[in-house]
Amino acid sequence: MRKYNIILSILFMTGLLIGATSCEDFVERYPRASMAAELAMADIEGIEATLTGTYNRMQGGTYNHREMNLVGELLSDQMEIAQTNAGRLVQHPTNQEGAGFGIWGGRYNDINRLNSILYYIEDVEGSQGRIERAKGEAHAMRGYIYFDLLKIYARPYLHRAPLVQGQELGVIIKTLPFLGVDETTFAERGTIEEGYQLVLDDFTTALGYLEGNDRQYPFYFTEIAVKALLARLHLFMGNWQQAIDYAEDVIAEAPNGLVDAEDRESYLTVFADAPGAESIFELAFTAADRPGMNTSVAGMASYFPEVGQGYGDVILRQDLVQLLDAYGAMGHPAGEMYYVREKGGQMCPFQDKYSSYRGEANWDDIKMIRMPEMYFIAAEAYAELDQLDNAIDMLQILRDHRGMSDVPIEVDNKDDFIDLLLTDKRVEYFSEMSHRWFDLRRRGMDIPKGIPGVDAGDPLDFEDYRVVERIPVSGEVESNENVIQNPGY
Repeated sequence: MRKYNIILSILFMTGLLIGATSCEDFVERYPRASMAAELAMADIEGIEATLTGTYNRMQGGTYNHREMNLVGELLSDQMEIAQTNAGRLVQHPTNQEGAGFGIWGGRYNDINRLNSILYYIEDVEGSQGRIERAKGEAHAMRGYIYFDLLKIYARPYLHRAPLVQGQELGVIIKTLPFLGVDETTFAERGTIEEGYQLVLDDFTTALGYLEGNDRQYPFYFTEIAVKALLARLHLFMGNWQQAIDYAEDVIAEAPNGLVDAEDRESYLTVFADAPGAESIFELAFTAADRPGMNTSVAGMASYFPEVGQGYGDVILRQDLVQLLDAYGAMGHPAGEMYYVREKGGQMCPFQDKYSSYRGEANWDDIKMIRMPEMYFIAAEAYAELDQLDNAIDMLQILRDHRGMSDVPIEVDNKDDFIDLLLTDKRVEYFSEMSHRWFDLRRRGMDIPKGIPGVDAGDPLDFEDYRVVERIPVSGEVESNENVIQNPGY
């Protein structure tokens, strides 16, 4: 019998992944699973519990702990693997086929949960405020996840060629929960345009429901967090003025702003504090739900053998170290946010943003969206609109808060300014949410691989098929004949 799509046939609340079964067996299970979901979300308390569980799933190492913080750094020009290692992620720095993000399956499970929330909440009675807040957070989270899927498994919005069999294919789009076998069970990939429109619609809808909401900021999707996401989305889509408008709204309205981080101690309040001083959206960890060392940022990318913490597999590339040192000499505290330790005879530079500052391994909160991004977004968008003076002003404000007020921004044109901006952002966001990888891709740029003074290293051409992640073969392509694989794989 035909195998079911492992991702899109995940039944909510059952925990069962259907990999190979018969239609008859599945249909027999369907009524009980559907009833379980309906009963679980029969009231607002059940809806909120399910939503909280989905927030918790965002913490996992296969998503926003290890995967999003380290994989893109290894694929780009930020990080590499230490010579002595445990064999994990070793193919990523050389961009070998199949080495990349592995978020597909778990994220469609999350999307199905969110679709179930939005489906069943229409019949829930109770506080209108709680219902609207839950709707808003569910739409925001679904948009966030789809945005990540599009950034990884499809060509960038502004650089959609080359085409996949004559189509600009994005990801599979599902907006209803999987409740049984129907014509949507084996769905095709939507277009990139359709995917981004869904994300835009989700964020816009969320904003309407979350107006005035700042519930436990910044640990939940709030009005401010969604505006920040809309600023990011419009930047990716090339809607420059909208990107500026939302970014400046966040800057004006957020309860926190930029820290005057002119030294390591003040800069650490951004990363070591919970919540971080500049966080717009942050994933909180407790002793009960933090992930294990093997899948954490600290576990993979820090090294404290004297206390048994950190495997130290992922280290900074030498060109990044040189850049951090150069910026440190100009006053930027990021120059003090790495340390060098000997491991297996190699002097290894390790990130020092996630280093178990809260007193226990792998307990650091993950900073998902921080305030500096709003300044970078506004500055880049102003430059794209040929408003270079405004662009320089925005970047200078950020530099002033990073101890670089005496370093002039001397550029002759838009392209030079954006190159400088991307370098500043590379320093600010190393080992955070793979910003560098996504920035290079969305701008259609080649991925630098050579290290000055170490090796020449041919860049990964932007047109190379490996710049777009492979759709999982056993978990999707082999199970769903309607899914077209990305070219080259």
